Amino acid sequence: FFAALHIALNNGFSHSAICVLFKCSSKRTLTGCASMHRYCFYPSHEQDEENRKLLLDAERPNLELTATFLAGLLSSRHVGSLSEFYERENILRKHELVKKYLIKGMQKHFRSIPAPLPGEKKSMHAMPEFIWLIKCIYEIQDCSFAKHAVAKLDVEHLKLTYCGIGPAECTALAYVLKHLKIPIGLQLDHNLIGDVGTGQLLPCLGTCHSLYLRNNNISDDGIAKLLERVLQCPDFNKIALFNNNLTDDCMHWFAKLLKQNQHFLALRLGNNHIKERGAEDLAKGLKANNSIQWLGLWGNKIGDRGACAIAEALHNNTSLIWLSLVDNNIGNIGIQGLAMLIEKNTVLEELCLDDNKLEDEDVYCLADAILKNSALKILKLTNNRITTRGIMYLLEKLESNTTIKSVWLRGNQLTDEEQQNFEKTDKRLTF
Repeated sequence: FFAALHIALNNGFSHSAICVLFKCSSKRTLTGCASMHRYCFYPSHEQDEENRKLLLDAERPNLELTATFLAGLLSSRHVGSLSEFYERENILRKHELVKKYLIKGMQKHFRSIPAPLPGEKKSMHAMPEFIWLIKCIYEIQDCSFAKHAVAKLDVEHLKLTYCGIGPAECTALAYVLKHLKIPIGLQLDHNLIGDVGTGQLLPCLGTCHSLYLRNNNISDDGIAKLLERVLQCPDFNKIALFNNNLTDDCMHWFAKLLKQNQHFLALRLGNNHIKERGAEDLAKGLKANNSIQWLGLWGNKIGDRGACAIAEALHNNTSLIWLSLVDNNIGNIGIQGLAMLIEKNTVLEELCLDDNKLEDEDVYCLADAILKNSALKILKLTNNRITTRGIMYLLEKLESNTTIKSVWLRGNQLTDEEQQNFEKTDKRLTF
């Protein structure tokens, strides 16, 4: 902070020094910058050059922290206070320089965005330096400037994973991203957001059509505030929250979202702490929704009761194409409910039941249901307790089904020889 204050109030830090502070430029660019402005702005050219060299030798993290403080000190709200110690004209000139280099830094990132591959969305995978620029823009506290800074950000997906983003960075991101012209998908996986950071993101949710918050230590309290705001965003259609700390107590919020938003497409809640009651609450929303296409609940413990509730809610659903109930402690009763789903549902294409407690009797139920289904393409049964008897029965039923393209069976109770024989019998069996 004191270094930033010294730079703000010292004639020895002029154009070229601020250039170093706010821009990772090449040595050639910086040398040109210094010579170009040797006769401009400030009288202490030699001192400015000396300070520029001093900044060049500093570690980048220290420079970025100093630059962030400087952006805040030179914001309009502090100009009056600084003018008591330094010429107002010089303060305003440095203020404009800071904004100039922040805009250049943002445009540098925008120019690096690759063209999308055919069929893919245009996306930007931002680096930590981008987050630093966003924080500096936030410190300026000028809405018009923030809007100008992101005016040329033309992407459908912004990826900010593994960037050490916490609540403070979320505040800055929300302040800047709320000015985007078109909604984006915002991916913030593997950061340090938590419940506090989740709350700080609320102002920008109106410009997000999807949000990815995997591995962010978010609990029921944080998600309740988030979904309360999401309910007011008609364009919002996807959310991924796996590997957090969600429990049954927040599932009624997701049910409310599904009931209210009939354009919602994807809900991924894997590896949380959702049990039977949470699945039953969620099922109430699923029953009233006919837009969701992807539902992921893997790595929870919804059990038989929860599986039956989800299955029953989806009997007449005409939109869901992918359902994952991997590792959910589902046994025979739950499988009976899911078999009924297979019989009645006409659109589900992929059902994932790996890592449960399925035995041969459960495969019998699923195989019988497949005979009455013409939509399911992939059935995943990896890492269960299925033996040769169950697979023989499944093969018999598959003879009358041409829709199924693949059945995953690795990790069951079969020898290598048995697996090879089954693969030869029907190529759709995958071990």
